Amino acid sequence: MAQNEASSGAVQSIERAFLVLETIANNGNMTLNDLHKTLGLNKPSLSRITNTLDSLGYLDKDERTGEFSLTLKNFEIGAKAVHSVNHMSLIRSYLDKLAAETGAIAQFSVEDHNDLLCLESLSEEGTPFSVYSRMGQRSPLYATSAGKAILSTQSNDEIQHKWEQFDVKRMTPTTLMTFDDLMVDITETRKRGYAIDNEESELGLFCVGAPLMGYNREAIGAISLSVHSKDGLEELGNTVRSYTQQLSDMLGYMSN
Repeated sequence: MAQNEASSGAVQSIERAFLVLETIANNGNMTLNDLHKTLGLNKPSLSRITNTLDSLGYLDKDERTGEFSLTLKNFEIGAKAVHSVNHMSLIRSYLDKLAAETGAIAQFSVEDHNDLLCLESLSEEGTPFSVYSRMGQRSPLYATSAGKAILSTQSNDEIQHKWEQFDVKRMTPTTLMTFDDLMVDITETRKRGYAIDNEESELGLFCVGAPLMGYNREAIGAISLSVHSKDGLEELGNTVRSYTQQLSDMLGYMSN
């Protein structure tokens, strides 16, 4: 019972802290007395909340007037949230265009704990592919076009460090099984500007992927296209490279 009461009290304190932030955001700078009149909370409780928010950098207190104001830390969090939403909205629009133009399965994936994690997938209904048809699917970085595209943006030492942590498994006869073979592929990927998955993760699955770069010159993730046949793979590769370069520019990437 005591534990439940403590937990409930902690939740209530968090709720009140956000209530204080939202009230100041809506009303402008406010004193402790202003907050007391507006919210009806007792002053000792409000004092603890505002002092904590002040120490954490979310509020700033004017010692002369006693007024609390929001700091830019709140703006920073909000801006990051908006930035993230805008990224995904923009990425989805490009996946739409790619899928419509090529008829291929278009995906956006990111690196997560040395795996490739699919965040968005636009595929034809009834596709036989198992790996590339679901969001939330994890795949090996070393055996996918998107994964190799992301790796190609990293240093050789970084790639080797990750290779040593991979649980390398032969998924098909063409899966790359040695670090040297992977680096030969990475070298070609860097020259072309896109990576190729030649049935390395799944038989009958051919993919091309290019890295999506951010303003910090690091890969945000990769966009890939998947098809049933290797015919026209070079054209698809050039297309996905062109689209990701355009999108990278829009996300603030500067190559030089």
